[in-house]
Amino acid sequence: MEIVRMDKHGRIYLPRSVKRAAGIEGQAVLEATASKGRIVLTVREAGVARGARGIFRLREHVKDVDEEIRRASLRATVGELDEIRRR
Repeated sequence: MEIVRMDKHGRIYLPRSVKRAAGIEGQAVLEATASKGRIVLTVREAGVARGARGIFRLREHVKDVDEEIRRASLRATVGELDEIRRR
């Protein structure tokens, strides 16, 4: 159990040990439910559409759409692998 404080703006900061124990990474989306004297935060899984947002934007005319999608998917996958390696 960890003790946390709320600042004057109503923000709380979760200690690293709490985030690790809950499996919270990066900019996770949390669902908050409340009852008298109790707040429960639950990690929400990111949706597929949210995770892929922006990777298929085209900056110029493309002759082969399938090839551009393959390249964008590859870039996104390599980026995710790089992030995993940095952890």
